[in-house]
Amino acid sequence: MANMRQVAEEAGCSLATVSRVLSGDSRFKVTEETKEKIFDAVRKLDYVLPSRDVNRVQIGCVLSITTEKYSDPFFTDILSSIEKECDRQNFAITTVRTFNELRNPSNLREFIGADLTGVILMERISDAILEQIKANSPYIIFIDNDEDDYHYDGVGFDHRVANKQAMDCLIRHGYRRIALISGSSPNEPMEDSIRLSTYRDSLMKAGLPYDEHLIRDCRWDLDLCAEQTKELLSLKNPPDAIFAGSDSLAAAVLSTVYGMGLSCPDDIGIIGFNNIDQCNYMVPPLTTVDIPTESIGTIAVQRLQEMIEKKDSHMRKILLPTKIVERESLKKARSSK
Repeated sequence: MANMRQVAEEAGCSLATVSRVLSGDSRFKVTEETKEKIFDAVRKLDYVLPSRDVNRVQIGCVLSITTEKYSDPFFTDILSSIEKECDRQNFAITTVRTFNELRNPSNLREFIGADLTGVILMERISDAILEQIKANSPYIIFIDNDEDDYHYDGVGFDHRVANKQAMDCLIRHGYRRIALISGSSPNEPMEDSIRLSTYRDSLMKAGLPYDEHLIRDCRWDLDLCAEQTKELLSLKNPPDAIFAGSDSLAAAVLSTVYGMGLSCPDDIGIIGFNNIDQCNYMVPPLTTVDIPTESIGTIAVQRLQEMIEKKDSHMRKILLPTKIVERESLKKARSSK
């Protein structure tokens, strides 16, 4: 059975756009061409929009999409597993919004007025908005929330461990001048992020200098990522490896490297983050940190089911293991001799 993510991919639209068009949101401004693409995708895939059956628990999702141009497969993969598990639990995802959309008061009023029993949040939102959602939807669970907040249930992974795995892998392979291209969340500047602090700590423990000229915040924008890759590789003393904050960013880095007449890993090593399906098909195949996205989405819904149906009020933060998947985008590791 097709899901909303597949409809979005077929139509070339964001998940939030598909959700609002299919829900008949008359206040949402979208071109007739876009609507037609969505309905064509629905017909082609035989997608059935979940009905507001009173016997099904109504669930809302808030996606983490930081720019209109960039929708990370990491979050859409999690949403796909959420949809599958919701079907098994007799839940229905009836409302999907992005963090940025909820900043609009009318969008927020619509979301909190949708009679949602539970809400799955893929982005840390402001306390004021969170309190309004909580007042109308009593069961809330966070996905991939790396803050030490035990007021809400959460499912994700240990960001410090995962980023350390990436840095340790690069250092083990012999890289000594490592650049970082990443982004930040709407509520946290990159300089305060766990990723950057782990990057610094890893360099220090390896006895390597920290050079701020090797740090770039691309704000998850692929075009900006490509520009910053050119800047880094044009430095008088360029990096010998780039740690990209996501696999999508790593793909932009790879494309830029080849566009400059360089090659990977001969001229520069590249490591990504998330292990999306496309990693195997990049040239060369991308070394990355594997995040168990399917399990994260599945466990989040299962935990929500416990909270709703079993009235389990104990706060739980579930962290799943991550691991390095080594492919050909890094040179062979240096001998330990």
